[in-house]
Amino acid sequence: MDYTSAIAELLSRHGFRRFMMSRTGVGHLLLAGQLDGRPIDIVLDTGAGKTFVELSYCRSEGIAVSDTGQPGHGGNVYTLGDVQLTLEGLPVRSDGIFALDMTSTNQRLVMRGGAPIRAVIGQDVLRYHQAVIDYATLALFLKEEPA
Repeated sequence: MDYTSAIAELLSRHGFRRFMMSRTGVGHLLLAGQLDGRPIDIVLDTGAGKTFVELSYCRSEGIAVSDTGQPGHGGNVYTLGDVQLTLEGLPVRSDGIFALDMTSTNQRLVMRGGAPIRAVIGQDVLRYHQAVIDYATLALFLKEEPA
Protein backbone atom coordinates (compact mmCIF):
# COMPACT_ATOMS: atom_id res chain seq x y z
CA MET A 1 0.00 0.00 0.00
CA ASP A 2 1.42 3.38 -0.90
CA TYR A 3 1.51 6.14 1.69
CA THR A 4 -1.23 8.23 0.04
CA SER A 5 -3.72 5.37 0.34
CA ALA A 6 -2.57 4.69 3.90
CA ILE A 7 -3.10 8.34 4.87
CA ALA A 8 -6.61 8.37 3.38
CA GLU A 9 -7.51 5.09 5.09
CA LEU A 10 -6.17 6.21 8.48
CA LEU A 11 -7.97 9.55 8.36
CA SER A 12 -11.20 7.88 7.23
CA ARG A 13 -11.09 5.59 10.26
CA HIS A 14 -10.87 8.69 12.46
CA GLY A 15 -13.93 10.43 11.00
CA PHE A 16 -12.35 12.50 8.23
CA ARG A 17 -13.83 12.97 4.80
CA ARG A 18 -11.72 13.51 1.69
CA PHE A 19 -12.42 16.35 -0.73
CA MET A 20 -10.51 16.44 -3.98
CA MET A 21 -9.01 19.73 -5.09
CA SER A 22 -7.62 21.05 -8.34
CA ARG A 23 -5.17 23.84 -9.10
CA THR A 24 -6.13 27.03 -10.85
CA GLY A 25 -4.00 28.51 -13.60
CA VAL A 26 -2.17 30.62 -11.02
CA GLY A 27 -1.71 27.76 -8.55
CA HIS A 28 -4.55 28.29 -6.06
CA LEU A 29 -6.11 25.16 -4.56
CA LEU A 30 -9.74 24.94 -5.67
CA LEU A 31 -12.69 23.06 -4.18
CA ALA A 32 -16.19 22.60 -5.56
CA GLY A 33 -18.79 23.69 -3.02
CA GLN A 34 -22.28 25.03 -2.65
CA LEU A 35 -23.54 28.24 -1.11
CA ASP A 36 -27.20 27.81 -0.24
CA GLY A 37 -27.52 25.20 -2.96
CA ARG A 38 -25.73 27.27 -5.60
CA PRO A 39 -22.55 25.71 -7.01
CA ILE A 40 -19.51 27.83 -6.24
CA ASP A 41 -15.78 27.40 -6.72
CA ILE A 42 -13.92 27.91 -3.46
CA VAL A 43 -10.24 28.72 -3.06
CA LEU A 44 -8.51 27.11 -0.08
CA ASP A 45 -6.41 29.83 1.56
CA THR A 46 -4.43 28.72 4.60
CA GLY A 47 -3.39 32.35 5.15
CA ALA A 48 -6.95 33.72 5.32
CA GLY A 49 -8.24 34.01 8.87
CA LYS A 50 -11.91 33.84 7.90
CA THR A 51 -14.18 32.37 5.25
CA PHE A 52 -15.63 34.82 2.77
CA VAL A 53 -17.47 35.27 -0.50
CA GLU A 54 -16.85 37.95 -3.12
CA LEU A 55 -19.25 40.86 -2.56
CA SER A 56 -20.25 41.31 -6.22
CA TYR A 57 -21.07 37.58 -6.43
CA CYS A 58 -23.42 37.94 -3.43
CA ARG A 59 -25.14 40.90 -5.03
CA SER A 60 -25.49 39.20 -8.43
CA GLU A 61 -27.00 36.12 -6.76
CA GLY A 62 -29.36 38.11 -4.53
CA ILE A 63 -27.64 36.95 -1.33
CA ALA A 64 -28.41 39.37 1.50
CA VAL A 65 -25.41 41.10 3.05
CA SER A 66 -25.14 43.52 5.97
CA ASP A 67 -22.36 46.08 6.28
CA THR A 68 -20.45 45.62 9.54
CA GLY A 69 -18.85 49.06 9.27
CA GLN A 70 -15.48 47.38 9.78
CA PRO A 71 -12.78 48.04 7.19
CA GLY A 72 -11.46 45.10 5.22
CA HIS A 73 -9.80 44.21 1.96
CA GLY A 74 -11.17 46.53 -0.75
CA GLY A 75 -13.71 48.28 1.48
CA ASN A 76 -15.92 47.33 4.37
CA VAL A 77 -16.57 43.81 5.60
CA TYR A 78 -20.11 42.48 5.21
CA THR A 79 -21.82 39.55 6.84
CA LEU A 80 -23.99 37.19 4.88
CA GLY A 81 -27.50 36.43 5.97
CA ASP A 82 -28.57 32.95 6.96
CA VAL A 83 -26.66 30.96 4.31
CA GLN A 84 -24.97 27.59 4.43
CA LEU A 85 -21.66 26.70 2.82
CA THR A 86 -21.23 23.01 2.06
CA LEU A 87 -18.65 20.72 0.49
CA GLU A 88 -20.27 17.65 -1.07
CA GLY A 89 -23.18 17.99 1.34
CA LEU A 90 -21.02 18.54 4.44
CA PRO A 91 -21.97 21.82 6.15
CA VAL A 92 -18.74 23.58 7.06
CA ARG A 93 -18.37 25.20 10.45
CA SER A 94 -16.84 28.66 10.41
CA ASP A 95 -16.68 31.86 12.41
CA GLY A 96 -19.35 33.17 10.06
CA ILE A 97 -19.36 33.81 6.35
CA PHE A 98 -18.31 37.27 5.31
CA ALA A 99 -18.33 39.21 2.06
CA LEU A 100 -15.47 41.31 0.74
CA ASP A 101 -14.96 43.37 -2.39
CA MET A 102 -12.36 41.38 -4.31
CA THR A 103 -12.46 43.54 -7.46
CA SER A 104 -8.81 44.62 -7.42
CA THR A 105 -7.52 41.14 -6.58
CA ASN A 106 -9.71 39.55 -9.24
CA GLN A 107 -8.59 42.07 -11.86
CA ARG A 108 -4.96 41.13 -11.18
CA LEU A 109 -5.79 37.43 -11.34
CA VAL A 110 -7.56 37.81 -14.69
CA MET A 111 -4.59 39.78 -16.05
CA ARG A 112 -2.37 36.81 -15.11
CA GLY A 113 -4.70 34.40 -16.90
CA GLY A 114 -6.53 33.20 -13.80
CA ALA A 115 -10.19 33.04 -12.94
CA PRO A 116 -11.75 35.45 -10.43
CA ILE A 117 -12.11 34.26 -6.85
CA ARG A 118 -15.74 33.80 -5.78
CA ALA A 119 -15.21 32.31 -2.31
CA VAL A 120 -12.41 31.44 0.11
CA ILE A 121 -12.24 28.88 2.89
CA GLY A 122 -9.95 30.22 5.59
CA GLN A 123 -8.30 29.05 8.77
CA ASP A 124 -11.56 29.10 10.73
CA VAL A 125 -12.97 26.14 8.77
CA LEU A 126 -9.60 24.38 8.72
CA ARG A 127 -9.28 24.73 12.49
CA TYR A 128 -12.83 23.60 13.36
CA HIS A 129 -12.63 20.57 11.06
CA GLN A 130 -9.03 19.68 12.06
CA ALA A 131 -8.00 19.86 8.40
CA VAL A 132 -5.25 17.77 6.87
CA ILE A 133 -4.01 18.82 3.44
CA ASP A 134 -2.31 16.24 1.22
CA TYR A 135 -0.52 18.25 -1.44
CA ALA A 136 0.75 15.10 -3.17
CA THR A 137 -2.78 14.04 -4.14
CA LEU A 138 -4.47 17.46 -3.90
CA ALA A 139 -6.83 16.22 -1.20
CA LEU A 140 -8.33 18.08 1.74
CA PHE A 141 -9.44 15.98 4.69
CA LEU A 142 -11.98 17.47 7.08
CA LYS A 143 -13.29 15.87 10.26
CA GLU A 144 -17.03 15.46 9.76
CA GLU A 145 -17.84 16.31 13.36
CA PRO A 146 -16.08 19.64 13.91
CA ALA A 147 -14.23 20.31 17.14
